[in-house]
Amino acid sequence: MAEQLSAGLVEALLHYRQQHPDALRAHPRDEHLLPLFTALGAAGPTARARAIHCGISDHMIAMDSYAFERD
Repeated sequence: MAEQLSAGLVEALLHYRQQHPDALRAHPRDEHLLPLFTALGAAGPTARARAIHCGISDHMIAMDSYAFERD
């Protein structure tokens, strides 16, 4: 997801379940990703994601945060 966010591949992000066989197992429900998708949509089509925090909690949960910046 980080690679696709930084590359601006919005369609790939939205269709992550169809593109990655283990996506459903990693994210069985969408509520964990809805805040990310909401911020991405609110930022607009020209916004770029910038990681402001990357980390793993409890040895298994990614706790990454992004800021969306416009030119």
